[in-house]
Amino acid sequence: MPLLSYTQPVAPRLPTPTDVLAAHERLRGIAVDTPLEPAPSLASSSGAAEVRLKLEALQPTGSFKIRGAHNKLALLATARAAGNEPTLPLITVSSGNHGIAVAHAARRYGMRVTILTGRDISPAKFELLRSLETESITVELVGRDYDEAEAEARRREQLGAAVFVAPYNDADVIAGQGTIGMEILEAWPECDAIVAPIGGGGLIAGIGVWAKALKPDLRLIGVQPSASPPMYVYFETGSAKPVPIAPTLADGVSGNIERGSVTWSLARKLVDSVVLVEEDEIAEAMRWAIDEQRLLLEASAVLGISVLLKRRDASLRGRRVAVVCTGRNVDGEIIRRVLSGA
Repeated sequence: MPLLSYTQPVAPRLPTPTDVLAAHERLRGIAVDTPLEPAPSLASSSGAAEVRLKLEALQPTGSFKIRGAHNKLALLATARAAGNEPTLPLITVSSGNHGIAVAHAARRYGMRVTILTGRDISPAKFELLRSLETESITVELVGRDYDEAEAEARRREQLGAAVFVAPYNDADVIAGQGTIGMEILEAWPECDAIVAPIGGGGLIAGIGVWAKALKPDLRLIGVQPSASPPMYVYFETGSAKPVPIAPTLADGVSGNIERGSVTWSLARKLVDSVVLVEEDEIAEAMRWAIDEQRLLLEASAVLGISVLLKRRDASLRGRRVAVVCTGRNVDGEIIRRVLSGA
């Protein structure tokens, strides 16, 4: 099966700060305005002036993905009610958190959805997805990994069998994730750096759309595991070709990025640098979150913490840094392994 061969047939729409503002209104009563928790020991160890953790793990679905999924489906529901959108079933692809969020939104708006996931999905996230199945919400294991599942979802969309809800390559999804940047700067106007994980790039692109419009000098840093580095490779070489993906604790950001994704150009425009972290550093950051902050976070959620613990980006010294901690849907076996140091 060809991997991620989909290319946008027309120039994609790019999200704007106005889209983020509209998404913020749409998400009232659905997504939580999550706290910015001070992390003084992380500031001390990193040399930052101050560090606060944006705790998206406290969202009702256990991750930030609720924002983009609900914003997208709310707009689809409005368009369908006006007769401007076909009432085909939805299809999406997920390594866990996006699928959970789409199921949550589909239930709210009375839509049918099929969630495709690769066979390498975390057992905990797969069980969460399966627990959400109803007559109108189904989960399918397709292909070996996320990349093959994404290719299959796009194939079904192109056959006209379903409407694809992209995890990241969609202006409305990106605008929903951008409400995180809006909340950070409303709660902490002095913040002058934001660190966020990168999977497909929708989260950091959305944050950047809002934050860079409001504070152009704000430093925006993306983080990927070295086992799954497509955006890092793009920043280093300019190539958006698929790269080898190895197993990683940070399964929520694992996988390649569609060749035609809007997030490539948005990241190039808005993100100041992309940093890689190693598996042992991710595990150390998970342990730090438990020991120092009493927070149980999945590996993808601690990538920014890892950057600060290991001083991976010298530009953060002396800055007021917000770290986006994206989710908590982690397998118990992984937690036990990380805590044991195995």
